[in-house]
Amino acid sequence: MPADRPERFEKADRSGADAVIIDLEDAVAPAAKDRARSNLCHALRLQNPTFVRVNSEDSGWYHADLAAVRALGLRRICLPKAESVATLDAIIETLGVDVEIMALIETARGLEAAAALAAHPHVARLAFGPADFALDLGTAASDAIKAHALMRLAVASRAAGKALPLDGPSFEVADTTRLASECRQALNHGAGGKLCIHPAQTSDVIAAFRPSAEQLGWAQRVVDAAQDGATRLVDGKMIDAPIIAQARALLLRGRSQSGKAV
Repeated sequence: MPADRPERFEKADRSGADAVIIDLEDAVAPAAKDRARSNLCHALRLQNPTFVRVNSEDSGWYHADLAAVRALGLRRICLPKAESVATLDAIIETLGVDVEIMALIETARGLEAAAALAAHPHVARLAFGPADFALDLGTAASDAIKAHALMRLAVASRAAGKALPLDGPSFEVADTTRLASECRQALNHGAGGKLCIHPAQTSDVIAAFRPSAEQLGWAQRVVDAAQDGATRLVDGKMIDAPIIAQARALLLRGRSQSGKAV
């Protein structure tokens, strides 16, 4: 939600998303930055985990954003164009050791540093910004470019023991077909959720990232066959230890996870 539109904060909070991001960066015009910053106090009323997306470190607003976050005692930061562990350390030094950071990977340097960023103890999750990433590369935001970046972020996240990364948002708010396609691609490329830019997108994203009835049925058949001890064929295919572990994880996800949309 744009930080200069506080009347929208609670709508986002009620949308079913797993977290809310109050944006001081791209969604706010330069002339409105100070007014937007003053609205952060309204984020204290929200029920869901709430991140503040500050302006990038090389902007003229970054330090004022951090000061406002610190003054209000907000503990979650969304850092755009994350590229350096030193920047993360400086945020912790400024805001305190109980801060949680979502690191947005939006540049080539950020992608190259993804493993180190994911391993930082205060980074809760990596997220991908495809528009700025393509701009940094000087190319179109093609499916191939996005797939390459997202898969690298998935590997970096899992190697660091963190949750799978969040895919970038779909900018065509009314195009549910495109949103569904983007969600399928994101899942195939290792994403564990997807950013949203409008509350109307949340339910579709949650549905896309929730295991389907067909997937859960397959997983239950695999687990049942493994418990039987003798059957090693499910739907005509051999099952082994990794397949059984995958099926159990899918069932667990189906029971405990509503989907990830932010």
